[in-house]
Amino acid sequence: MPTNTVQVPVLMSHSQKLRLARKAKVAKLTMGELLRRGGERYSPDEDSDLLEQFARQVSRAAGKAIRSIDRTLDLVAESERRIQQLTRAASQRG
Repeated sequence: MPTNTVQVPVLMSHSQKLRLARKAKVAKLTMGELLRRGGERYSPDEDSDLLEQFARQVSRAAGKAIRSIDRTLDLVAESERRIQQLTRAASQRG
């Protein structure tokens, strides 16, 4: 049973073409097959879900970093208070 095929021109930059050609070569696929497989797998819903998941991970990581910075700043402030106390005590003695 013959398969009807149509040609679909795809416009892309030269650098995109080179990157896709390298990927196709590594995968031992034609450029057309690489693009067909990629197109078949693409799902805008999955992209949105992945983006939301990534945003949550970034938000959690940022929160953790902020808490860590706050703890560090608290330690620095405590250290500065101790230094001031020691400096005052030394100046009162000397």
